[in-house]
Amino acid sequence: MFATDESAGAQQADAPQRVARVLAGDRILDLGQHRRQDEARRLRDLLAEYVVDSLEKDERLPSDEQVARQFHCSRNAARIALQMLADERLIDRTVGVGTYVMTDPSRWRTDHLVDSLVVRGGGALRWERLVGWRVTTTIPAAMRAEFDPEAERLAIFERVFSYNGKPGSLRTYHVPLRGNDVFEPADANGDIFEVLEGRFGHAGLRASRTISAIAADASAAEVLEVQVGTPLLLIETIVRAPAGDIVLSYSGRQRTDVVRIGLEPERVAVIGEGS
Repeated sequence: MFATDESAGAQQADAPQRVARVLAGDRILDLGQHRRQDEARRLRDLLAEYVVDSLEKDERLPSDEQVARQFHCSRNAARIALQMLADERLIDRTVGVGTYVMTDPSRWRTDHLVDSLVVRGGGALRWERLVGWRVTTTIPAAMRAEFDPEAERLAIFERVFSYNGKPGSLRTYHVPLRGNDVFEPADANGDIFEVLEGRFGHAGLRASRTISAIAADASAAEVLEVQVGTPLLLIETIVRAPAGDIVLSYSGRQRTDVVRIGLEPERVAVIGEGS
């Protein structure tokens, strides 16, 4: 998945002096004030979804330099992104020792209820805008291994969802594209699942989702107009085709004082489990 120290050293001699920032690059969002943090925020999500989740407890992660090289970002952004994961206790970083995966938080059924989405406040003025867009042929090995072998490009974009004039959610999307797949900015602002199922022919999609509480970093704080350190919900979603290939991944940072997740649980019988 990642180059070893030996192979990385051999590649370094042939690598350009300046790393091309095409994947998590700081020009996706032209915010101006926190460009390095913008890059690190997106990289943090990619590392969490495509690297940390694939490793076992106490398994060593690549170095800052290896992350920067293989995810085509700056070394400073790699360092900040890894520190963000360390602050969330997903990894452990020890100077002079290295970076290792910590125990994955347990995921348990809290009760025998099935949650159905409930939307309230339908009269609220809701709108969304595309704040970043890019299509690249650069796909890191860690991501390519999870995509359809025919994937040639990667669409990367971000949207801000506002409610009654206040930004409530910042979402970052990654959509692998095959040779004939057409995906434009107008599609990014519409129903993405309709494109995946209709135009791309991805039927029978399934998804996994994790929800965590995090503190707003400088990048998310600026976009969502909150103070650094403000509690946010981080909602990470992976969508797969029946064969197991990832066809969409996206993460959303959400202000709970503007918009919340509404659920309406229903009692169900679960075979093989106690009451």
